[in-house]
Amino acid sequence: MTTTTKAASPGKKYVLAAAGGGGKSTLAMLMASTAIFRKVEIDIFDVEPANPTSRRYFKSMPPENALEDDRPEAVVPFLENRVFGSSRPAIVDLGANMEGHVLRWVNDRGAAVAEDIRFIVPISKRDGITAAARIALNCGAASILLVHNEAGGLDADAAIADPAFVKLASQIGQPARLPHLGMTMADVHRTSTPPHAMIAGRNRFEAQGALTMIRTVEATFFDHPEFRPW
Repeated sequence: MTTTTKAASPGKKYVLAAAGGGGKSTLAMLMASTAIFRKVEIDIFDVEPANPTSRRYFKSMPPENALEDDRPEAVVPFLENRVFGSSRPAIVDLGANMEGHVLRWVNDRGAAVAEDIRFIVPISKRDGITAAARIALNCGAASILLVHNEAGGLDADAAIADPAFVKLASQIGQPARLPHLGMTMADVHRTSTPPHAMIAGRNRFEAQGALTMIRTVEATFFDHPEFRPW
Protein backbone atom coordinates (compact mmCIF):
# COMPACT_ATOMS: atom_id res chain seq x y z
CA MET A 1 0.00 0.00 0.00
CA THR A 2 1.47 3.33 -1.02
CA THR A 3 0.23 6.89 -0.91
CA THR A 4 1.80 9.54 -3.06
CA THR A 5 1.52 13.10 -1.76
CA LYS A 6 3.92 13.78 1.09
CA ALA A 7 7.01 11.93 2.26
CA ALA A 8 7.60 10.64 5.76
CA SER A 9 11.10 10.61 7.27
CA PRO A 10 13.31 8.92 4.65
CA GLY A 11 14.16 5.32 5.36
CA LYS A 12 12.51 5.06 8.77
CA LYS A 13 10.90 1.70 9.53
CA TYR A 14 8.13 1.78 12.11
CA VAL A 15 8.14 -1.81 13.36
CA LEU A 16 5.18 -3.05 15.42
CA ALA A 17 6.31 -5.88 17.69
CA ALA A 18 4.76 -7.76 20.62
CA ALA A 19 3.31 -11.05 21.71
CA GLY A 20 0.10 -12.25 20.07
CA GLY A 21 -3.06 -10.45 21.14
CA GLY A 22 -1.30 -7.29 22.29
CA GLY A 23 -2.88 -5.05 19.67
CA LYS A 24 0.13 -4.53 17.40
CA SER A 25 -1.71 -5.32 14.14
CA THR A 26 -4.55 -3.03 15.12
CA LEU A 27 -2.10 -0.26 15.99
CA ALA A 28 -0.19 -0.84 12.73
CA MET A 29 -3.47 -0.46 10.84
CA LEU A 30 -4.39 2.69 12.74
CA MET A 31 -0.98 4.25 12.14
CA ALA A 32 -1.05 3.39 8.45
CA SER A 33 -4.61 4.67 8.05
CA THR A 34 -3.71 7.92 9.82
CA ALA A 35 -0.68 8.36 7.56
CA ILE A 36 -2.83 7.78 4.47
CA PHE A 37 -5.41 10.27 5.77
CA ARG A 38 -2.57 12.76 6.14
CA LYS A 39 -1.50 11.96 2.55
CA VAL A 40 1.90 10.66 3.63
CA GLU A 41 3.93 8.53 1.25
CA ILE A 42 4.69 5.27 3.05
CA ASP A 43 4.87 1.51 2.41
CA ILE A 44 3.10 -1.13 4.50
CA PHE A 45 4.52 -4.61 5.10
CA ASP A 46 2.65 -7.56 6.55
CA VAL A 47 5.14 -9.97 8.14
CA GLU A 48 2.55 -12.19 9.78
CA PRO A 49 1.81 -15.23 7.59
CA ALA A 50 -0.46 -16.90 10.16
CA ASN A 51 -2.77 -13.90 10.58
CA PRO A 52 -2.33 -11.34 7.78
CA THR A 53 -4.29 -8.47 9.31
CA SER A 54 -2.70 -5.70 7.24
CA ARG A 55 -3.54 -7.49 4.00
CA ARG A 56 -7.17 -7.74 5.12
CA TYR A 57 -7.42 -4.00 5.71
CA PHE A 58 -5.26 -2.74 2.84
CA LYS A 59 -6.48 -4.78 -0.10
CA SER A 60 -4.39 -2.90 -2.66
CA MET A 61 -1.17 -3.83 -0.86
CA PRO A 62 1.32 -5.23 -3.41
CA PRO A 63 1.61 -9.02 -3.01
CA GLU A 64 5.36 -8.73 -2.59
CA ASN A 65 4.83 -6.63 0.55
CA ALA A 66 3.36 -9.59 2.43
CA LEU A 67 5.32 -12.57 3.72
CA GLU A 68 3.33 -15.72 2.91
CA ASP A 69 5.99 -18.29 3.75
CA ASP A 70 5.55 -19.32 7.39
CA ARG A 71 8.94 -21.03 7.70
CA PRO A 72 11.25 -19.24 10.19
CA GLU A 73 14.08 -19.22 7.65
CA ALA A 74 11.96 -17.13 5.26
CA VAL A 75 11.71 -14.13 7.60
CA VAL A 76 15.24 -12.73 7.39
CA PRO A 77 15.45 -12.81 3.56
CA PHE A 78 12.10 -11.00 3.42
CA LEU A 79 13.37 -8.34 5.79
CA GLU A 80 16.65 -8.04 3.90
CA ASN A 81 15.22 -7.89 0.39
CA ARG A 82 11.85 -6.22 0.84
CA VAL A 83 11.59 -4.23 4.06
CA PHE A 84 15.15 -2.96 4.47
CA GLY A 85 16.11 -3.21 0.82
CA SER A 86 14.33 0.07 0.17
CA SER A 87 15.10 3.58 1.39
CA ARG A 88 11.38 4.34 1.60
CA PRO A 89 9.71 4.76 4.98
CA ALA A 90 7.48 1.85 6.02
CA ILE A 91 5.14 0.52 8.66
CA VAL A 92 6.01 -3.12 9.40
CA ASP A 93 3.48 -5.39 11.12
CA LEU A 94 5.48 -8.27 12.59
CA GLY A 95 3.98 -11.60 13.57
CA ALA A 96 3.78 -12.60 17.22
CA ASN A 97 7.21 -12.82 18.85
CA MET A 98 9.00 -12.23 15.53
CA GLU A 99 11.15 -9.42 16.90
CA GLY A 100 13.96 -11.95 17.44
CA HIS A 101 14.38 -12.29 13.67
CA VAL A 102 14.73 -8.53 13.30
CA LEU A 103 17.19 -8.32 16.18
CA ARG A 104 19.41 -11.05 14.73
CA TRP A 105 19.40 -9.35 11.35
CA VAL A 106 20.17 -5.95 12.86
CA ASN A 107 22.97 -7.28 15.04
CA ASP A 108 24.52 -8.85 11.96
CA ARG A 109 24.22 -5.63 9.91
CA GLY A 110 25.29 -3.13 12.55
CA ALA A 111 24.14 -0.05 14.41
CA ALA A 112 23.77 2.10 11.29
CA VAL A 113 20.80 -0.03 10.23
CA ALA A 114 19.27 0.01 13.72
CA GLU A 115 19.24 3.80 13.79
CA ASP A 116 16.49 3.81 11.15
CA ILE A 117 14.25 1.45 13.15
CA ARG A 118 11.46 2.65 15.41
CA PHE A 119 10.14 -0.28 17.45
CA ILE A 120 6.59 0.30 18.71
CA VAL A 121 5.36 -2.17 21.33
CA PRO A 122 1.72 -2.02 22.46
CA ILE A 123 1.19 -3.22 26.00
CA SER A 124 -2.22 -4.71 26.72
CA LYS A 125 -0.92 -7.60 28.83
CA ARG A 126 2.31 -8.59 30.52
CA ASP A 127 3.64 -10.49 27.48
CA GLY A 128 4.38 -7.21 25.75
CA ILE A 129 6.84 -6.27 28.47
CA THR A 130 8.96 -9.30 27.60
CA ALA A 131 9.07 -8.32 23.93
CA ALA A 132 10.05 -4.73 24.70
CA ALA A 133 12.71 -5.81 27.20
CA ARG A 134 14.21 -8.19 24.64
CA ILE A 135 14.43 -5.39 22.08
CA ALA A 136 15.94 -2.95 24.58
CA LEU A 137 18.53 -5.50 25.67
CA ASN A 138 19.60 -6.60 22.20
CA CYS A 139 19.21 -3.56 20.00
CA GLY A 140 20.46 -0.51 21.84
CA ALA A 141 20.81 1.61 18.72
CA ALA A 142 17.12 1.32 17.85
CA SER A 143 14.44 3.54 19.35
CA ILE A 144 11.60 1.92 21.31
CA LEU A 145 8.19 3.28 22.23
CA LEU A 146 5.88 1.50 24.65
CA VAL A 147 2.18 2.12 24.06
CA HIS A 148 -0.29 1.54 26.87
CA ASN A 149 -3.17 -0.03 24.94
CA GLU A 150 -6.21 0.67 27.11
CA ALA A 151 -8.29 -1.78 25.08
CA GLY A 152 -6.63 -4.45 27.22
CA GLY A 153 -8.70 -3.33 30.20
CA LEU A 154 -7.69 -4.76 33.55
CA ASP A 155 -4.91 -6.82 31.96
CA ALA A 156 -3.37 -3.65 30.53
CA ASP A 157 -3.70 -1.86 33.85
CA ALA A 158 -1.96 -4.75 35.59
CA ALA A 159 0.81 -4.76 32.96
CA ILE A 160 1.71 -1.09 33.34
CA ALA A 161 1.69 -1.47 37.13
CA ASP A 162 4.12 -4.38 36.91
CA PRO A 163 7.52 -3.47 38.44
CA ALA A 164 9.20 -4.84 35.30
CA PHE A 165 7.24 -2.39 33.17
CA VAL A 166 7.95 0.53 35.48
CA LYS A 167 11.66 -0.26 35.38
CA LEU A 168 11.67 -0.65 31.59
CA ALA A 169 9.80 2.63 31.10
CA SER A 170 12.33 4.42 33.29
CA GLN A 171 15.09 3.11 31.01
CA ILE A 172 13.63 3.73 27.56
CA GLY A 173 11.07 6.50 28.14
CA GLN A 174 7.53 6.89 29.32
CA PRO A 175 4.85 5.19 27.25
CA ALA A 176 2.28 6.70 24.94
CA ARG A 177 -1.38 6.01 25.71
CA LEU A 178 -3.91 4.67 23.20
CA PRO A 179 -7.41 5.08 24.68
CA HIS A 180 -10.15 2.54 24.17
CA LEU A 181 -11.67 3.41 20.78
CA GLY A 182 -15.17 2.12 21.42
CA MET A 183 -17.98 1.38 18.97
CA THR A 184 -16.24 2.71 15.88
CA MET A 185 -13.34 0.33 16.47
CA ALA A 186 -15.85 -2.52 16.54
CA ASP A 187 -17.19 -1.35 13.15
CA VAL A 188 -13.67 -1.15 11.77
CA HIS A 189 -12.95 -4.73 12.83
CA ARG A 190 -16.34 -6.02 11.64
CA THR A 191 -16.06 -4.58 8.14
CA SER A 192 -12.24 -4.69 7.77
CA THR A 193 -12.46 -1.04 6.74
CA PRO A 194 -9.65 1.25 7.98
CA PRO A 195 -10.67 4.66 9.36
CA HIS A 196 -9.44 6.73 6.39
CA ALA A 197 -11.70 4.69 4.08
CA MET A 198 -14.62 4.88 6.51
CA ILE A 199 -14.36 8.67 6.47
CA ALA A 200 -14.91 8.60 2.71
CA GLY A 201 -17.99 6.37 3.05
CA ARG A 202 -21.66 7.32 2.93
CA ASN A 203 -22.48 6.64 6.58
CA ARG A 204 -21.92 10.02 8.20
CA PHE A 205 -22.01 8.60 11.73
CA GLU A 206 -19.28 6.08 10.93
CA ALA A 207 -17.33 8.81 9.13
CA GLN A 208 -17.46 11.09 12.16
CA GLY A 209 -16.45 8.23 14.47
CA ALA A 210 -13.55 7.34 12.17
CA LEU A 211 -12.36 10.95 12.10
CA THR A 212 -12.47 11.05 15.89
CA MET A 213 -10.47 7.81 15.92
CA ILE A 214 -7.78 9.28 13.68
CA ARG A 215 -7.55 12.37 15.87
CA THR A 216 -7.12 10.08 18.87
CA VAL A 217 -4.27 8.21 17.16
CA GLU A 218 -2.63 11.53 16.32
CA ALA A 219 -2.94 12.58 19.96
CA THR A 220 -1.41 9.27 21.10
CA PHE A 221 1.80 10.09 19.23
CA PHE A 222 1.76 13.86 19.81
CA ASP A 223 4.51 13.76 22.42
CA HIS A 224 6.50 11.12 20.48
CA PRO A 225 7.12 12.72 17.06
CA GLU A 226 9.98 10.42 16.07
CA PHE A 227 7.62 7.43 16.23
CA ARG A 228 4.96 8.79 13.90
CA PRO A 229 5.32 8.80 10.11
CA TRP A 230 3.07 11.84 9.58
